[in-house]
Amino acid sequence: MKRMALILLMILLWTQAALAQAYRPLSAGNTGTDVVTLQQRLIELGLLDDKADGIYGDKTAAAVAEAQRLLAAEGFAVEQTGEADADTLAALYDPNSEMALRTLRSGSRGDAVTELQNRLVDLKLLDGDVDGIYGSQTEEAVRAFQEEMIRLGETSLDRDGVATPQVTSLLFSDLSGYGYVAPPFFDESQPLSLTPDYLYSQSCLAMDVVSGEVLFEYRCDERMFPASTTKIMTLLLALEHGGLEETVTIPSCAADVPKDSSLVPVTPGERMRMIDLLYGLMIRSGNDAANAVAELCAGSVNAFVDEMNARAAELGMTGTHFVNAHGYHSDEHYTTARDLATLTRYALTNQTFCQIVSCLSYTLPATSKRDALTVQNTYEIFDPASPSYIQGAAGVKSGYTSHAGFCYVGAYQSDGRTLVAVLLNAPGRQRGFSDLKRLFAYAMAR
Repeated sequence: MKRMALILLMILLWTQAALAQAYRPLSAGNTGTDVVTLQQRLIELGLLDDKADGIYGDKTAAAVAEAQRLLAAEGFAVEQTGEADADTLAALYDPNSEMALRTLRSGSRGDAVTELQNRLVDLKLLDGDVDGIYGSQTEEAVRAFQEEMIRLGETSLDRDGVATPQVTSLLFSDLSGYGYVAPPFFDESQPLSLTPDYLYSQSCLAMDVVSGEVLFEYRCDERMFPASTTKIMTLLLALEHGGLEETVTIPSCAADVPKDSSLVPVTPGERMRMIDLLYGLMIRSGNDAANAVAELCAGSVNAFVDEMNARAAELGMTGTHFVNAHGYHSDEHYTTARDLATLTRYALTNQTFCQIVSCLSYTLPATSKRDALTVQNTYEIFDPASPSYIQGAAGVKSGYTSHAGFCYVGAYQSDGRTLVAVLLNAPGRQRGFSDLKRLFAYAMAR
Protein backbone atom coordinates (compact mmCIF):
# COMPACT_ATOMS: atom_id res chain seq x y z
CA MET A 1 0.00 0.00 0.00
CA LYS A 2 2.82 2.39 0.95
CA ARG A 3 4.51 1.53 -2.33
CA MET A 4 1.30 2.37 -4.24
CA ALA A 5 0.97 5.70 -2.37
CA LEU A 6 4.57 6.53 -3.23
CA ILE A 7 3.95 5.73 -6.90
CA LEU A 8 0.84 7.96 -6.93
CA LEU A 9 2.77 10.79 -5.27
CA MET A 10 5.53 10.48 -7.86
CA ILE A 11 2.97 10.55 -10.69
CA LEU A 12 1.37 13.66 -9.20
CA LEU A 13 4.71 15.41 -8.84
CA TRP A 14 5.64 14.42 -12.40
CA THR A 15 2.29 15.70 -13.71
CA GLN A 16 2.72 19.04 -11.91
CA ALA A 17 6.24 19.36 -13.31
CA ALA A 18 4.94 18.56 -16.81
CA LEU A 19 2.16 21.10 -16.50
CA ALA A 20 4.58 23.72 -15.27
CA GLN A 21 6.74 22.99 -18.31
CA ALA A 22 3.68 22.97 -20.66
CA TYR A 23 2.48 26.28 -19.34
CA ARG A 24 5.75 28.16 -19.27
CA PRO A 25 4.84 31.82 -18.69
CA LEU A 26 5.10 34.05 -21.75
CA SER A 27 5.13 37.80 -22.08
CA ALA A 28 5.93 40.66 -24.45
CA GLY A 29 9.21 40.13 -26.24
CA ASN A 30 9.20 36.33 -26.02
CA THR A 31 9.66 34.37 -29.23
CA GLY A 32 9.64 30.78 -30.33
CA THR A 33 7.42 27.74 -30.76
CA ASP A 34 5.61 28.26 -27.43
CA VAL A 35 4.48 31.66 -28.64
CA VAL A 36 3.36 30.14 -31.95
CA THR A 37 1.25 27.59 -30.05
CA LEU A 38 -0.31 30.35 -27.96
CA GLN A 39 -1.04 32.47 -31.01
CA GLN A 40 -2.62 29.53 -32.82
CA ARG A 41 -4.96 29.01 -29.86
CA LEU A 42 -5.88 32.71 -29.79
CA ILE A 43 -6.53 32.68 -33.55
CA GLU A 44 -8.68 29.56 -33.17
CA LEU A 45 -10.75 31.35 -30.52
CA GLY A 46 -11.18 34.39 -32.78
CA LEU A 47 -9.27 36.60 -30.35
CA LEU A 48 -6.24 37.27 -32.54
CA ASP A 49 -6.53 38.69 -36.04
CA ASP A 50 -2.98 38.04 -37.11
CA LYS A 51 -0.64 35.28 -38.18
CA ALA A 52 1.14 33.01 -35.72
CA ASP A 53 4.63 34.43 -36.23
CA GLY A 54 6.12 33.36 -32.89
CA ILE A 55 6.66 36.94 -31.73
CA TYR A 56 4.83 38.07 -28.58
CA GLY A 57 3.98 41.62 -29.66
CA ASP A 58 1.24 44.13 -28.91
CA LYS A 59 -1.48 42.25 -30.79
CA THR A 60 -0.73 39.01 -28.95
CA ALA A 61 -0.69 40.83 -25.62
CA ALA A 62 -4.05 42.46 -26.42
CA ALA A 63 -5.53 39.09 -27.36
CA VAL A 64 -4.26 37.52 -24.14
CA ALA A 65 -5.73 40.42 -22.15
CA GLU A 66 -9.09 39.88 -23.84
CA ALA A 67 -8.94 36.17 -23.03
CA GLN A 68 -8.18 37.02 -19.42
CA ARG A 69 -11.12 39.44 -19.32
CA LEU A 70 -13.51 36.76 -20.62
CA LEU A 71 -12.14 34.15 -18.22
CA ALA A 72 -12.38 36.46 -15.22
CA ALA A 73 -16.00 37.24 -16.10
CA GLU A 74 -16.76 33.52 -15.71
CA GLY A 75 -14.92 33.17 -12.40
CA PHE A 76 -11.49 31.96 -13.49
CA ALA A 77 -8.68 33.20 -11.24
CA VAL A 78 -6.74 35.25 -13.77
CA GLU A 79 -5.77 38.91 -13.95
CA GLN A 80 -6.07 41.04 -17.08
CA THR A 81 -2.37 41.79 -17.55
CA GLY A 82 -1.76 40.75 -21.17
CA GLU A 83 0.95 38.42 -19.90
CA ALA A 84 0.38 34.71 -20.39
CA ASP A 85 1.21 33.43 -16.91
CA ALA A 86 0.79 29.79 -15.96
CA ASP A 87 -2.77 30.26 -14.64
CA THR A 88 -3.84 32.02 -17.84
CA LEU A 89 -2.28 29.37 -20.06
CA ALA A 90 -3.86 26.56 -18.04
CA ALA A 91 -7.27 28.23 -18.38
CA LEU A 92 -6.78 28.81 -22.09
CA TYR A 93 -6.45 25.08 -22.68
CA ASP A 94 -9.00 23.99 -20.06
CA PRO A 95 -12.01 22.35 -21.79
CA ASN A 96 -14.23 23.94 -19.14
CA SER A 97 -13.22 27.42 -20.31
CA GLU A 98 -14.21 26.91 -23.93
CA MET A 99 -17.63 28.56 -23.58
CA ALA A 100 -16.23 31.54 -21.67
CA LEU A 101 -13.51 32.12 -24.27
CA ARG A 102 -15.96 31.92 -27.16
CA THR A 103 -18.44 34.31 -25.54
CA LEU A 104 -18.71 37.87 -26.78
CA ARG A 105 -19.79 40.48 -24.28
CA SER A 106 -19.56 44.20 -23.57
CA GLY A 107 -15.96 45.27 -24.15
CA SER A 108 -15.11 42.51 -26.63
CA ARG A 109 -13.32 43.56 -29.81
CA GLY A 110 -12.19 42.06 -33.08
CA ASP A 111 -13.32 40.22 -36.19
CA ALA A 112 -15.76 38.00 -34.29
CA VAL A 113 -17.54 41.11 -33.02
CA THR A 114 -17.59 42.57 -36.55
CA GLU A 115 -19.22 39.39 -37.88
CA LEU A 116 -21.73 39.47 -35.05
CA GLN A 117 -22.57 43.11 -35.73
CA ASN A 118 -23.03 42.47 -39.45
CA ARG A 119 -25.49 39.69 -38.67
CA LEU A 120 -27.36 41.98 -36.29
CA VAL A 121 -27.58 44.56 -39.08
CA ASP A 122 -28.89 41.85 -41.40
CA LEU A 123 -31.63 41.10 -38.87
CA LYS A 124 -32.42 44.84 -38.57
CA LEU A 125 -31.49 44.84 -34.90
CA LEU A 126 -28.46 47.14 -35.07
CA ASP A 127 -28.44 50.62 -36.57
CA GLY A 128 -25.03 51.68 -35.27
CA ASP A 129 -21.64 51.39 -36.91
CA VAL A 130 -20.08 48.01 -37.56
CA ASP A 131 -16.83 48.81 -35.78
CA GLY A 132 -15.74 45.56 -34.15
CA ILE A 133 -16.39 46.95 -30.65
CA TYR A 134 -19.03 45.32 -28.46
CA GLY A 135 -20.55 48.46 -26.96
CA SER A 136 -23.95 49.34 -25.54
CA GLN A 137 -25.69 49.36 -28.92
CA THR A 138 -24.43 45.88 -29.74
CA GLU A 139 -25.39 44.64 -26.30
CA GLU A 140 -28.92 46.05 -26.73
CA ALA A 141 -29.18 44.46 -30.18
CA VAL A 142 -28.19 41.05 -28.80
CA ARG A 143 -30.70 41.48 -25.99
CA ALA A 144 -33.39 42.36 -28.54
CA PHE A 145 -32.52 39.18 -30.45
CA GLN A 146 -32.76 37.10 -27.28
CA GLU A 147 -36.13 38.61 -26.42
CA GLU A 148 -37.48 38.01 -29.93
CA MET A 149 -36.32 34.39 -29.94
CA ILE A 150 -37.89 33.83 -26.51
CA ARG A 151 -41.12 35.25 -27.92
CA LEU A 152 -40.83 32.82 -30.83
CA GLY A 153 -40.44 29.88 -28.47
CA GLU A 154 -36.70 29.52 -27.76
CA THR A 155 -37.13 29.76 -23.97
CA SER A 156 -33.64 28.51 -23.04
CA LEU A 157 -32.09 31.94 -23.61
CA ASP A 158 -31.30 34.68 -21.11
CA ARG A 159 -32.08 38.35 -21.69
CA ASP A 160 -28.59 39.55 -20.76
CA GLY A 161 -27.19 40.90 -24.05
CA VAL A 162 -24.29 38.42 -23.90
CA ALA A 163 -23.46 36.49 -27.07
CA THR A 164 -22.65 33.03 -25.77
CA PRO A 165 -21.77 30.32 -28.31
CA GLN A 166 -25.41 29.17 -28.11
CA VAL A 167 -26.70 32.66 -28.89
CA THR A 168 -24.19 33.16 -31.70
CA SER A 169 -24.96 29.80 -33.27
CA LEU A 170 -28.68 30.57 -33.19
CA LEU A 171 -28.11 34.08 -34.52
CA PHE A 172 -26.34 32.77 -37.63
CA SER A 173 -28.81 29.96 -38.28
CA ASP A 174 -31.75 29.93 -40.68
CA LEU A 175 -34.39 31.49 -38.47
CA SER A 176 -37.19 31.25 -41.01
CA GLY A 177 -38.39 28.07 -39.31
CA TYR A 178 -39.18 30.15 -36.24
CA GLY A 179 -41.15 32.61 -38.35
CA TYR A 180 -38.45 35.27 -37.93
CA VAL A 181 -39.10 38.09 -40.40
CA ALA A 182 -35.96 39.84 -41.69
CA PRO A 183 -34.27 40.48 -45.07
CA PRO A 184 -32.11 37.28 -45.11
CA PHE A 185 -35.25 35.14 -44.97
CA PHE A 186 -37.19 36.65 -47.86
CA ASP A 187 -38.45 34.18 -50.44
CA GLU A 188 -37.19 35.63 -53.73
CA SER A 189 -39.57 33.34 -55.66
CA GLN A 190 -42.51 35.24 -54.17
CA PRO A 191 -41.79 38.89 -55.10
CA LEU A 192 -45.29 40.09 -54.23
CA SER A 193 -44.80 38.98 -50.61
CA LEU A 194 -42.36 41.87 -50.15
CA THR A 195 -42.98 44.05 -47.09
CA PRO A 196 -40.76 46.72 -45.47
CA ASP A 197 -39.64 44.11 -42.94
CA TYR A 198 -37.70 42.41 -45.74
CA LEU A 199 -35.89 45.61 -46.77
CA TYR A 200 -32.87 47.28 -45.20
CA SER A 201 -33.49 50.86 -46.37
CA GLN A 202 -35.01 53.41 -44.05
CA SER A 203 -37.08 54.85 -46.89
CA CYS A 204 -37.91 53.60 -50.38
CA LEU A 205 -40.27 53.84 -53.31
CA ALA A 206 -40.85 52.14 -56.67
CA MET A 207 -42.69 53.95 -59.46
CA ASP A 208 -43.85 53.28 -63.00
CA VAL A 209 -42.17 56.00 -65.06
CA VAL A 210 -44.83 56.22 -67.78
CA SER A 211 -47.92 56.37 -65.58
CA GLY A 212 -46.37 57.81 -62.45
CA GLU A 213 -48.10 55.13 -60.38
CA VAL A 214 -46.39 54.40 -57.09
CA LEU A 215 -46.08 50.61 -56.87
CA PHE A 216 -44.31 50.26 -53.51
CA GLU A 217 -43.62 52.80 -50.82
CA TYR A 218 -42.19 52.89 -47.33
CA ARG A 219 -41.68 56.10 -45.35
CA CYS A 220 -41.31 57.78 -48.72
CA ASP A 221 -42.35 61.23 -47.49
CA GLU A 222 -40.00 61.33 -44.51
CA ARG A 223 -37.14 63.80 -44.68
CA MET A 224 -33.85 62.07 -45.49
CA PHE A 225 -30.35 63.08 -46.57
CA PRO A 226 -29.73 62.48 -50.29
CA ALA A 227 -25.90 62.47 -50.46
CA SER A 228 -24.74 62.42 -54.10
CA THR A 229 -28.16 61.59 -55.53
CA THR A 230 -28.32 65.40 -55.37
CA LYS A 231 -26.35 65.37 -58.61
CA ILE A 232 -29.45 64.22 -60.50
CA MET A 233 -30.78 67.75 -60.16
CA THR A 234 -27.36 69.23 -60.92
CA LEU A 235 -27.16 67.26 -64.17
CA LEU A 236 -30.73 68.07 -65.18
CA LEU A 237 -30.21 71.82 -64.78
CA ALA A 238 -26.88 71.71 -66.60
CA LEU A 239 -28.52 69.96 -69.55
CA GLU A 240 -31.29 72.53 -69.59
CA HIS A 241 -28.70 75.33 -69.66
CA GLY A 242 -27.27 73.75 -72.83
CA GLY A 243 -23.92 74.47 -74.51
CA LEU A 244 -22.80 70.89 -74.06
CA GLU A 245 -20.22 70.97 -76.86
CA GLU A 246 -18.74 74.27 -75.73
CA THR A 247 -15.27 74.29 -74.22
CA VAL A 248 -15.36 75.67 -70.69
CA THR A 249 -12.68 76.70 -68.22
CA ILE A 250 -12.92 75.04 -64.80
CA PRO A 251 -13.45 77.79 -62.20
CA SER A 252 -11.61 78.04 -58.91
CA CYS A 253 -14.66 76.90 -56.92
CA ALA A 254 -13.98 73.35 -58.17
CA ALA A 255 -11.24 73.16 -55.56
CA ASP A 256 -13.51 74.54 -52.82
CA VAL A 257 -14.87 71.20 -51.64
CA PRO A 258 -14.46 69.27 -48.36
CA LYS A 259 -11.23 67.29 -48.08
CA ASP A 260 -12.95 63.90 -48.14
CA SER A 261 -14.98 64.69 -51.25
CA SER A 262 -15.21 62.38 -54.23
CA LEU A 263 -13.37 63.96 -57.18
CA VAL A 264 -13.18 63.52 -60.98
CA PRO A 265 -10.64 65.21 -60.61
CA VAL A 266 -10.80 68.52 -62.46
CA THR A 267 -8.41 71.39 -61.90
CA PRO A 268 -9.08 75.15 -61.85
CA GLY A 269 -7.96 76.58 -65.19
CA GLU A 270 -8.40 73.28 -67.01
CA ARG A 271 -10.28 73.54 -70.31
CA MET A 272 -12.69 70.84 -71.44
CA ARG A 273 -16.06 70.36 -73.07
CA MET A 274 -19.10 70.75 -70.84
CA ILE A 275 -20.38 67.33 -71.88
CA ASP A 276 -17.14 65.69 -70.67
CA LEU A 277 -17.47 67.50 -67.36
CA LEU A 278 -20.99 66.13 -66.95
CA TYR A 279 -19.88 62.55 -67.52
CA GLY A 280 -17.23 63.04 -64.83
CA LEU A 281 -19.88 64.55 -62.56
CA MET A 282 -22.08 61.46 -62.73
CA ILE A 283 -19.74 58.50 -63.24
CA ARG A 284 -17.05 59.67 -60.81
CA SER A 285 -19.58 61.57 -58.66
CA GLY A 286 -17.12 64.44 -58.56
CA ASN A 287 -17.94 67.15 -56.05
CA ASP A 288 -15.34 69.28 -57.80
CA ALA A 289 -17.27 68.86 -61.05
CA ALA A 290 -20.55 69.76 -59.31
CA ASN A 291 -19.18 73.08 -58.10
CA ALA A 292 -17.71 73.79 -61.53
CA VAL A 293 -21.01 73.01 -63.26
CA ALA A 294 -22.88 75.23 -60.82
CA GLU A 295 -20.73 78.31 -61.42
CA LEU A 296 -20.46 77.74 -65.17
CA CYS A 297 -24.24 77.52 -65.49
CA ALA A 298 -25.43 80.17 -63.03
CA GLY A 299 -22.47 82.46 -62.37
CA SER A 300 -21.98 81.20 -58.81
CA VAL A 301 -22.65 78.13 -56.73
CA ASN A 302 -25.19 79.98 -54.61
CA ALA A 303 -27.12 81.18 -57.63
CA PHE A 304 -27.19 77.63 -59.00
CA VAL A 305 -28.50 76.28 -55.68
CA ASP A 306 -31.30 78.84 -55.88
CA GLU A 307 -32.13 77.43 -59.32
CA MET A 308 -32.11 73.91 -57.89
CA ASN A 309 -34.65 74.84 -55.23
CA ALA A 310 -36.81 76.73 -57.71
CA ARG A 311 -36.82 73.74 -60.06
CA ALA A 312 -37.69 71.42 -57.18
CA ALA A 313 -40.68 73.61 -56.35
CA GLU A 314 -41.80 73.58 -60.00
CA LEU A 315 -41.70 69.79 -60.02
CA GLY A 316 -43.71 69.53 -56.81
CA MET A 317 -40.81 68.32 -54.69
CA THR A 318 -42.30 69.72 -51.49
CA GLY A 319 -40.04 67.79 -49.14
CA THR A 320 -36.74 68.91 -50.67
CA HIS A 321 -34.28 71.68 -49.87
CA PHE A 322 -30.81 72.01 -51.39
CA VAL A 323 -27.85 73.95 -49.99
CA ASN A 324 -25.14 72.70 -52.38
CA ALA A 325 -24.80 71.16 -55.82
CA HIS A 326 -23.10 67.90 -54.81
CA GLY A 327 -24.82 66.47 -51.74
CA TYR A 328 -22.08 66.70 -49.13
CA HIS A 329 -23.83 66.54 -45.79
CA SER A 330 -25.66 69.49 -44.29
CA ASP A 331 -28.58 69.27 -41.89
CA GLU A 332 -30.43 71.72 -44.15
CA HIS A 333 -29.84 69.67 -47.30
CA TYR A 334 -32.58 67.06 -47.51
CA THR A 335 -35.16 65.35 -49.68
CA THR A 336 -37.61 62.43 -49.71
CA ALA A 337 -37.82 59.20 -51.67
CA ARG A 338 -40.99 60.45 -53.38
CA ASP A 339 -39.31 63.69 -54.42
CA LEU A 340 -36.29 61.91 -55.87
CA ALA A 341 -38.58 59.59 -57.83
CA THR A 342 -40.53 62.59 -59.12
CA LEU A 343 -37.32 64.34 -60.18
CA THR A 344 -35.90 61.26 -61.87
CA ARG A 345 -39.12 60.43 -63.66
CA TYR A 346 -39.05 63.89 -65.21
CA ALA A 347 -35.32 63.80 -65.96
CA LEU A 348 -35.65 60.49 -67.82
CA THR A 349 -37.62 62.31 -70.53
CA ASN A 350 -34.32 64.00 -71.48
CA GLN A 351 -32.43 61.75 -73.91
CA THR A 352 -28.99 63.11 -73.02
CA PHE A 353 -29.73 62.63 -69.33
CA CYS A 354 -30.54 58.97 -70.05
CA GLN A 355 -27.33 58.51 -72.04
CA ILE A 356 -25.16 59.93 -69.27
CA VAL A 357 -26.74 58.15 -66.29
CA SER A 358 -26.73 54.77 -68.05
CA CYS A 359 -23.12 55.04 -69.27
CA LEU A 360 -20.74 52.60 -67.58
CA SER A 361 -17.47 53.79 -69.10
CA TYR A 362 -16.42 57.09 -70.64
CA THR A 363 -13.07 58.53 -71.64
CA LEU A 364 -12.51 62.19 -70.91
CA PRO A 365 -10.14 63.54 -73.58
CA ALA A 366 -6.71 64.78 -72.52
CA THR A 367 -6.37 68.39 -71.41
CA SER A 368 -3.39 70.61 -70.73
CA LYS A 369 -3.59 69.49 -67.09
CA ARG A 370 -3.79 65.71 -67.54
CA ASP A 371 -3.78 62.76 -69.94
CA ALA A 372 -6.97 61.16 -71.22
CA LEU A 373 -8.95 59.79 -68.28
CA THR A 374 -11.33 56.82 -68.44
CA VAL A 375 -14.00 56.85 -65.76
CA GLN A 376 -16.02 53.72 -65.04
CA ASN A 377 -19.09 52.62 -63.14
CA THR A 378 -18.19 49.28 -61.58
CA TYR A 379 -21.28 48.65 -59.45
CA GLU A 380 -22.14 44.99 -59.11
CA ILE A 381 -25.72 45.44 -60.36
CA PHE A 382 -24.24 45.95 -63.85
CA ASP A 383 -21.91 42.93 -63.69
CA PRO A 384 -23.50 39.71 -65.02
CA ALA A 385 -21.02 37.66 -62.98
CA SER A 386 -22.12 39.25 -59.68
CA PRO A 387 -24.88 37.89 -57.40
CA SER A 388 -26.11 41.51 -57.22
CA TYR A 389 -26.57 41.75 -61.00
CA ILE A 390 -29.92 43.19 -62.10
CA GLN A 391 -30.64 42.55 -65.75
CA GLY A 392 -32.42 45.61 -67.10
CA ALA A 393 -30.92 48.06 -64.59
CA ALA A 394 -30.00 51.36 -66.25
CA GLY A 395 -28.39 53.87 -63.89
CA VAL A 396 -29.11 56.42 -62.34
CA LYS A 397 -27.09 57.65 -59.31
CA SER A 398 -25.72 56.44 -56.01
CA GLY A 399 -24.74 58.39 -52.93
CA TYR A 400 -23.18 57.83 -49.55
CA THR A 401 -22.29 59.78 -46.44
CA SER A 402 -22.12 58.61 -42.85
CA HIS A 403 -25.30 60.60 -42.16
CA ALA A 404 -27.21 59.55 -45.28
CA GLY A 405 -26.14 55.91 -45.42
CA PHE A 406 -26.10 54.29 -48.84
CA CYS A 407 -28.59 55.86 -51.24
CA TYR A 408 -29.53 54.85 -54.75
CA VAL A 409 -31.88 56.03 -57.45
CA GLY A 410 -32.17 53.36 -60.12
CA ALA A 411 -33.94 53.00 -63.44
CA TYR A 412 -35.03 49.67 -64.88
CA GLN A 413 -36.34 48.60 -68.27
CA SER A 414 -37.96 45.26 -69.14
CA ASP A 415 -40.92 43.98 -71.18
CA GLY A 416 -41.69 47.45 -72.44
CA ARG A 417 -41.89 48.95 -68.96
CA THR A 418 -39.67 51.55 -67.35
CA LEU A 419 -39.42 51.76 -63.57
CA VAL A 420 -37.60 53.98 -61.15
CA ALA A 421 -36.77 52.93 -57.60
CA VAL A 422 -35.36 55.03 -54.78
CA LEU A 423 -33.76 53.74 -51.60
CA LEU A 424 -32.37 55.95 -48.86
CA ASN A 425 -30.23 55.21 -45.81
CA ALA A 426 -29.42 51.57 -46.46
CA PRO A 427 -26.68 50.01 -44.29
CA GLY A 428 -24.14 49.52 -47.04
CA ARG A 429 -24.03 49.06 -50.79
CA GLN A 430 -24.70 45.32 -51.00
CA ARG A 431 -27.73 45.52 -48.73
CA GLY A 432 -28.96 48.49 -50.73
CA PHE A 433 -28.64 46.58 -54.00
CA SER A 434 -30.52 43.68 -52.41
CA ASP A 435 -33.37 46.11 -51.72
CA LEU A 436 -33.18 47.49 -55.25
CA LYS A 437 -33.49 44.04 -56.82
CA ARG A 438 -36.49 43.23 -54.64
CA LEU A 439 -38.20 46.53 -55.37
CA PHE A 440 -37.85 46.03 -59.13
CA ALA A 441 -39.05 42.42 -58.90
CA TYR A 442 -42.08 43.47 -56.87
CA ALA A 443 -42.92 46.32 -59.23
CA MET A 444 -42.63 44.08 -62.31
CA ALA A 445 -44.90 41.50 -60.68
CA ARG A 446 -47.64 44.07 -60.05
